[in-house]
Amino acid sequence: MIIRQRLCKTVVCVMVLVLGGALSAPADNQYIIGTGDILQISFWQDPQLNAEVRVSEDGKISLDIIGQLDAAGRTTQQLQNEIASQISRLNKNISQAVVRVVEFNYLSVFIIGQVRNPGKRSYEMIPDLWRLINEAGGVTETADLTRVTIVRGGDRAGQVEVVDVQKAVSEGKIASLPAIGRMDTIEIPRTVGASSTPNLALTTDRKNLIYILGAVNDPGVKTFEEGVDILDALAIAGGPSPDADLKHARILMKDGEYSQTMTIDLNKYTSSGRPARYILRKEDTIVLPRRKAGFLGVGLPVAAGVAGLVTSLVIILDRLGDDRGAR
Repeated sequence: MIIRQRLCKTVVCVMVLVLGGALSAPADNQYIIGTGDILQISFWQDPQLNAEVRVSEDGKISLDIIGQLDAAGRTTQQLQNEIASQISRLNKNISQAVVRVVEFNYLSVFIIGQVRNPGKRSYEMIPDLWRLINEAGGVTETADLTRVTIVRGGDRAGQVEVVDVQKAVSEGKIASLPAIGRMDTIEIPRTVGASSTPNLALTTDRKNLIYILGAVNDPGVKTFEEGVDILDALAIAGGPSPDADLKHARILMKDGEYSQTMTIDLNKYTSSGRPARYILRKEDTIVLPRRKAGFLGVGLPVAAGVAGLVTSLVIILDRLGDDRGAR
């Protein structure tokens, strides 16, 4: 009985440690290196080895002598410690390395619509919504700040929020505006009635761009091409990632003074050709959401590992009980 109680406690402790490690996030506000970031790596003891590298899509960097190292998901301090540890084994004269992010590309947001400088913007720390709008040159004379649309990217891809920015600013409650995350898209719409007719001016003002966000291998701003539909666009963006929710793809399209949203089940679309093929227009936005996480939000691989661990320990407990009964 004592042995069974101790093993039960062990099971609980192991589950807490495994799940705690899977769910934990950095406790401080240090910048976490991401794909696309450009790093400057310096060795003051041997400047000839200094390098400037970009973090690849698989999260790695490549350095002379050492080779490839995992960079994404680490702080600069963690990465420089790893580099120093690796290179000191090969060159004992080098014991230190300095890593500095010289170009932040991972924490990016897109701001489109009625701002003076629309497009992609990257940050070390993403600022609040009002500051983002101002850093995009501010709004145009026809902007409507009462219904600013936020299309979530990253892990929340597919979620849409409509925010009354004008009210928050006029009441001095900018801090109450929703926080903006990586790969979010902010659209400032045109004021209703600002242009009496949706004529040629509304189309010629549009940028020669489309926006592809969410669970694709290469999200971001793409050059508009005539005759491209949603499947063509996803191919341009490197195709869906393994966790893509193909049943709830969305297209946000500008229609004169308004915006419309269309949801497409890509599984049905590819098998039956329905709904009818939609040809993308300038400044359309495609959002491909991610499927929900698995067991306790830690994902299938971790959940499967925990389940297997618990099963093994339960079998051990049962065998101990049988042995005790046999005695």
